[in-house]
Amino acid sequence: MGINTYKKGKRRELEAQKLLEKDGYLTMRQNHTRYGQNDFFGLFDIVSLKRDGSEIRLIQVKSNISDFYKARNEIEDWILDNDVTNIKCEAWLREDRCPWRKETICLH
Repeated sequence: MGINTYKKGKRRELEAQKLLEKDGYLTMRQNHTRYGQNDFFGLFDIVSLKRDGSEIRLIQVKSNISDFYKARNEIEDWILDNDVTNIKCEAWLREDRCPWRKETICLH
C-alpha cells in the first residue's frame, strides 16, 4: 500500500505548528477540505504571529525536496506580484528521518 501523502502533509504541518507555538507564536492553519482552498493566499499552510505583534510569518510546509524547491519559487513570485514587505515568507522542509530545513525567502 502506498504512502498517504495527504495525511503525511497534515502531520508535518501540525508538527511545524507545534514548534512555532513552543517558540511563543500564535498560529493558524486552514482546515483541509476536499473541495476549495486549503492554503492562505493559495500558497501558505501556516500563519504565525509573535504575541507582541512584532513579527508575522507565512510558512509553506513540504515533505520532499522537489516540492520544497518549487514552493520557494512560487513564494518568490508571490512576494513580487503582491509587493509584500515586512512579512517573513518561509518554506520549511521535513523529509523522513531528517531535521527541519527552514528558509526565509528574501528578495534583494
